[in-house]
Amino acid sequence: MAGYLFLINREMHGALETCMQTGVYSTIIGQPNGRWHIPHEATFGDYLSMKAGDNVYFFMDRKIYGVGILVNIGEACKYKNYPQATTPILYSYDSVQEDLLYDAGPGSESLRWLCTFEPYPAFFRNGVDMDDLLLSSPEKIRMIRAMQNVSFMKLDDEENKVVRDFIVYKNRNALGAEEEYFQFEATHHDMIREKVSAQYFMLASEIMDLCVNQDNTLSHEMALECGIIEILVKDEPEEDILGHWDYVSHQVIASPFKPLVYADKMDVFGYKHIPGLPTGYDTISDFLVLELKRDEANSNHVEQTLKYVEWIKQEYAGGDYSRIKAYLIASDFDQTAIDALGSSAVRHYTEGGRTPTTATWADLKLLKYCYDRDSRLLILEHIEL
Repeated sequence: MAGYLFLINREMHGALETCMQTGVYSTIIGQPNGRWHIPHEATFGDYLSMKAGDNVYFFMDRKIYGVGILVNIGEACKYKNYPQATTPILYSYDSVQEDLLYDAGPGSESLRWLCTFEPYPAFFRNGVDMDDLLLSSPEKIRMIRAMQNVSFMKLDDEENKVVRDFIVYKNRNALGAEEEYFQFEATHHDMIREKVSAQYFMLASEIMDLCVNQDNTLSHEMALECGIIEILVKDEPEEDILGHWDYVSHQVIASPFKPLVYADKMDVFGYKHIPGLPTGYDTISDFLVLELKRDEANSNHVEQTLKYVEWIKQEYAGGDYSRIKAYLIASDFDQTAIDALGSSAVRHYTEGGRTPTTATWADLKLLKYCYDRDSRLLILEHIEL
């Protein structure tokens, strides 16, 4: 399981308990003024990456509360709160009230996108201290340390397990004691189930339509991220050009801990589990890194992608290049990028202990994208040497 840590402002009295009681979370979106800005599109991309089965936690006043799990209501665990929510226009509460999936009263027009969840096993009233959590497994916690200026963060399987286990351990004496839980009521889920339809589905095309150029490229890189995330989280056949991945996230830290303004971030990161194992296994086989450029890419962008390959090899893949699949996606590639693919983007390494063998990694691929206005889909094309 992956996990999501939602930040609740301490000044929003009752918001923490309301979220846990209703099983609904929605980010307050600032006024769009006719266009979406990068933080808006990034938040949209975060919602797109959600899957039923991911854990849910809440952070408020230096404590983390949980544990919940994302659940599908109808066909998905995330929806637009009203059909026109992804259009960057200022709406009044009265104009959308009848269409709201989740109505929290005036101001709900700013709750544009939502997700649904339930206790797993319970939302404990006793939150755990952030410092205590960080000290419990410092080597496994990456994203929580980078929590700044965001509404929520996505945690990978390993970090999620640390958070989940620590919360349950600290509340082990409260298991079965319902007075120690925030009480969940399924009323709002039932209301959403009765009302939801295809017009509430979250589609990356609604973001991409707003920034498509005459040449079918996109003017916002974050919109391109949204389109790629949507491709990756869909249960598409294995022959899809990017393949199937069990975990997908974006803007993932890819450098040693340092001031966040200087931190490197991978545009898209993911991994897949070994299929066919018994229930309970989540053994990772391969890792994914994608670097995205809305315009033409050059050799510098190839080198940037390779820097992330080195980071994944060291931090995630146990030194094994063969477990890494890398892609550089751009509207086009100049000759320096093509040349770098055949020279810089090759790694010769030794694998094995007692009987070492020499292996070669050359698994960086260049993909050219365009946005098809008719189908409202991103089209990806593999660039051959």
